[in-house]
Amino acid sequence: MRALMTTLFACSMAACAMDQIDDDAVSTDDQSIIGGTTDNGDPSVVAIFVHAPGATSGSLCSGTVVSSTAVLTAAHCVDPTVIGTGQVFEVLVGTTLSTATSLAVTSTAFDSAFNVNNLTAGHDVGMLRLAAATTLTPIAINRSTTLTNAAVTLVGYGTNTHSNTGAGTKRTATTSIVAANTLLVQIGNSNVQTCHGDSGGPAFQTLNGVQTIIGVTSYGSDNSTTSVCFGGGVDTRVDAMLAFIDAHL
Repeated sequence: MRALMTTLFACSMAACAMDQIDDDAVSTDDQSIIGGTTDNGDPSVVAIFVHAPGATSGSLCSGTVVSSTAVLTAAHCVDPTVIGTGQVFEVLVGTTLSTATSLAVTSTAFDSAFNVNNLTAGHDVGMLRLAAATTLTPIAINRSTTLTNAAVTLVGYGTNTHSNTGAGTKRTATTSIVAANTLLVQIGNSNVQTCHGDSGGPAFQTLNGVQTIIGVTSYGSDNSTTSVCFGGGVDTRVDAMLAFIDAHL
């Protein structure tokens, strides 16, 4: 039983805050991500539970199946300098952690250019290799260097309040791109955005009729450990990370 967990979200103001949450008291409020709803769909968006061997506490991130054996996530969700060494990784499939199915992970990798002390430099992408092929449908990766004005869908298992509560349920929200450079894309605002535990999860756009990942949740701004996630979240652009992603599909 996963009775206690922490949630990961690299932070630009409260650096890498990880807050303990009682899994037995995870919120079931339909308001979510921040400003979204519980997501009973998107089966290829998964939770990532990271813990010491035999432990029931650890770190929570999100991810997306991008091939039969590969799950895309954030570098800071797998980087030993962030999460510690000797960790066990589980990929969890389902709407809530309490009912999720666990998939074994054999290895992890992250972009060597990632630096947790320089989040605005981007490269916050990582990959988990599954022990066995999954039947979940891989999600397409954006390969265009031009972002569109189409609506953006966020999905993740993170907290759903500015007080940093409610992690452990898959949620979704629809919003828009605020700003972008060649490495990063800022999405949403304080009312609709990603938060702690959504790290590594996808930002989707429908491009040419296909659900496509344009970004991987990387970081946001906190005022304190209990006043979190303001001003919109920042994603690593996947089109800028194709060399790493393609090498690990």
